[in-house]
Amino acid sequence: MTSLVVSRTKEPRKRPKRHPAFTGIWILIAFLIAGSTAVAASPSCSDGLDNDGDGLIDWQLDLGCTDPEDDTEGGLNNALENGWTVFEPTTDTRIIYVSSSSGDDSYSGLAPEWDGVDGPKASAAAGISLMRAGMPDWLLFRRGDVWLNQSVGIPSGRSATEPSILGSYGDSSQRPRFELENTWLNIAGGTPEHIRILGAHVVMVGKAPDDPRFTGLGGNCIRWVAGGGDFLVEDVRCDYGQVNLEGNPNLPLTLRRSIFNGNYSLNSHAQALFSSIDAPLLIEENVFNHGGWNDVFRLALWSPEPNVAAWNQFENGHFQLTLDGSAHNITGVDLSGATTMAQVASLLESEINTVVGTDVVQFHFTDGGAFQLRSATLPSGLGYFISRVSDDADDLSDLFNIDAQGSPASTVFNRNMYLAHGFGNTIVRGNIDANGASGGLQLRMGGICEDNLFMQNPVSIILGFNQNDPNVFVGGAIRRNVILGARDIDTQAQASGIVLTSVANVEGGGGHSLIRDLEVSQNIIAHQRLGTESIFGLRVIGDGSYQNVSIHDNVVYDWAREDWASNNVLDQRGAGIRLWMPGDSDVEIFDNIINQPNGGFVLATENSADGVLLRDNQYWSAAPDPPDIWSRGWYWLNGSSVPGSDWDAATGELRRASEQVDFFEPSRSIDSYASSIDLDPTFSAFIGAAVEQSRLNWQPALTAASVNSYIRAGFSTILFIDGFESQGASE
Repeated sequence: MTSLVVSRTKEPRKRPKRHPAFTGIWILIAFLIAGSTAVAASPSCSDGLDNDGDGLIDWQLDLGCTDPEDDTEGGLNNALENGWTVFEPTTDTRIIYVSSSSGDDSYSGLAPEWDGVDGPKASAAAGISLMRAGMPDWLLFRRGDVWLNQSVGIPSGRSATEPSILGSYGDSSQRPRFELENTWLNIAGGTPEHIRILGAHVVMVGKAPDDPRFTGLGGNCIRWVAGGGDFLVEDVRCDYGQVNLEGNPNLPLTLRRSIFNGNYSLNSHAQALFSSIDAPLLIEENVFNHGGWNDVFRLALWSPEPNVAAWNQFENGHFQLTLDGSAHNITGVDLSGATTMAQVASLLESEINTVVGTDVVQFHFTDGGAFQLRSATLPSGLGYFISRVSDDADDLSDLFNIDAQGSPASTVFNRNMYLAHGFGNTIVRGNIDANGASGGLQLRMGGICEDNLFMQNPVSIILGFNQNDPNVFVGGAIRRNVILGARDIDTQAQASGIVLTSVANVEGGGGHSLIRDLEVSQNIIAHQRLGTESIFGLRVIGDGSYQNVSIHDNVVYDWAREDWASNNVLDQRGAGIRLWMPGDSDVEIFDNIINQPNGGFVLATENSADGVLLRDNQYWSAAPDPPDIWSRGWYWLNGSSVPGSDWDAATGELRRASEQVDFFEPSRSIDSYASSIDLDPTFSAFIGAAVEQSRLNWQPALTAASVNSYIRAGFSTILFIDGFESQGASE
């Protein structure tokens, strides 16, 4: 039960007496205000007027408007209004319109609707052909329209304040939609500069599991492999397509308020975002979801024999199918009566389920020409494939083309954000990062990671790595992030919040990659339930020394297994913080709170925390202290649980407090937050709504900032409400 103790922070202010002569004036002012409200003019972006004289009217056409409620039609190029970047044309800007529904490539492309002289182009290629290199031209696609297998390109603009723009126009609130089987935007070679991509929905239909065109294969959403830079991507949604930022740009690249959802690969590594650049990179207020893997289907064969007559030759076919690591011989397959490939798949499904169990597997043949295997009862993973039984005439392996198959499992090679270079030049701020294959953010080279929300990633944040360039120091700040829960990788049990790794000699030799000048502060790491091993809120590890590192004012709460005692499992070596680094390190850990109400260790070290100064931290666990067995307690020291006194003697920790903190409402979760904004109380409901965010459908409640504020309020000990100071106390 939670009680609320309320006390005044100060005496209420007395209302001053008002002279009677002023009473009538106040009544008149109130009347005038009420009247002006009743006849308030429409916002300038919805009033049908060209308020700024640029020839563009309202939000439908003017990129100086952020939405219909914007009351500032004009703006400075690259300025933020209502959280969005606005632009104005110059005197020589050419604005090109493209509409798949009302356009024609015989039109000039210089008007949004056919007016008897000018009208929109129909195809992306025709619109692009009118853009001029080095000019501040705009290429606008009609919102709500759809283009099939039409890639786009865009030349350089004139300057940072006069960029070239790919954007959108029209009455619809839906982004222009591009459905492709290959890469959408490819910027390769040379030194392209001053480019803005504003508002598009890109779908790699070959990789969309429920699309009839499914093949399991597809290209990139956005690919930058060039020099130059000054590149902005804003309000773009990429479904099942990767963003690659490579080459050698020297000007900044920015990803803002965009959605990167569901990318995976059957035959290579895959991330939502891969970056290998040294130029400044800003990643701000985006949503990264389910990068690097897919759990809708288990196996795809993307290039089987498509001719049903070839399958008709088999009246007693066989093959071996491995499901979740278990091999099954499927025999006696009669395909002689099939008239379509869909019937071939149905007959195969029936024979498979005869062997493995009723309705265990669903086996489909798509219009894209691929087999897709699903299962509602078997987990995702790599243990799904078809193999040869024998080389006899009844083996179906050649028709399946078993060299062209793959599982979209989560592995250690894939994640949401894989940022490989740019030592110190990267800022990752205010993003939602959820459900990545092996993790959320791999910030190998350091930088700033702040105010993000991480949910259900096996490892939310990694800083430092043994494959970095040699003789480079890795530093920066990891601050004010909220990390909610973790989950295992299909190929590895894992449940870590933040992992720091300082390296004495990188892979391949040549020198160190030491962590130096790093602050980890004010993060909340809470509510681990799904991960089953490597359960650490914060890991500070590696064979390289740490230099000038401070870890302070963080909260690690309930980072443990869901049920420690099931099946007689008593090993609680999951811990709030794990330390293992060289003794010549310079790490200070202070003013942190680690509470483990579900059991688990608060701290763990294998070398007596050499190189670490521990002071003024507050700990508590539901596990016993002193410990009752070697593998359960508060402190894990050099291979066994120990009482607090032994911990102090070995580590030299100063002024630790051993008591539970009375947080206001620490049980707050993404489920309870979803309920508070009238969604179903589930992670899935929240993230499903978050990936629908767009400039014309923007809801602040679905941002990292709003969720983090809600979670932080639950982890406060004092709550301020309308001038009163309220303290939460648990009973």
